[in-house]
Amino acid sequence: MRSLKGTTKVCDIFREFQEGLLTLKVPITNICNITTDGAPNMTGKCSVFLGLFNQNYPWNNVVFLHCVIHQDALCKSALDMKPVLDAVVKLVNTIRSRWLTHRQFRDFLQSVQSEYSDVLYYTKVRWLSAGCVFERVWQLKDAILSFFHEKQCSAECEMLEDTE
Repeated sequence: MRSLKGTTKVCDIFREFQEGLLTLKVPITNICNITTDGAPNMTGKCSVFLGLFNQNYPWNNVVFLHCVIHQDALCKSALDMKPVLDAVVKLVNTIRSRWLTHRQFRDFLQSVQSEYSDVLYYTKVRWLSAGCVFERVWQLKDAILSFFHEKQCSAECEMLEDTE
C-alpha cells in the first residue's frame, strides 16, 4: 500500500487502510481476513484497528489473524523439533563441512538436473532458516539419498529413510 507519514495512531492507520481500499478499488466485501503483527494498537478490544474495523463494518465477517511469521515462531516453540533439527543439521553439515564431499554433491545435483544447486546451512541467529533448511532437504531428499548410496555411505542418510 503506502507508508504512513506523521503519526501512526489507530485512526491514522485505519484512515490509510480505507484510502488504500479506495485507491486500489477493492470492495470491502472482498476482505476476508486481516493479519496484524500483534502490536497493541492493532489488536486491542475497543479503540484499536480491529475495533474500528468492526465498528465501521459490523456485517463483514472478517477473520483476524496474527502475523504468519509470529505463528511460525509460536509453532516452533510449541513443537519439540530438536531431534529432527539435529538430524537435519548433522546431514547438512556432513555434506557442507567437507570440501570434497560438498563439491561432489553440487556436481551430483547438476548431473541429475536438480532444481537446486546446494543444501542450505542452518544458523541459529536467523531462526527462520530452520524452515528453509527443512524445506530444501525435503525437496532434495531423493537426490541426497542417491548421492550417499552412490558413495556407499548410507549411515549418513538413515534419518531420510526413516518413514516415522
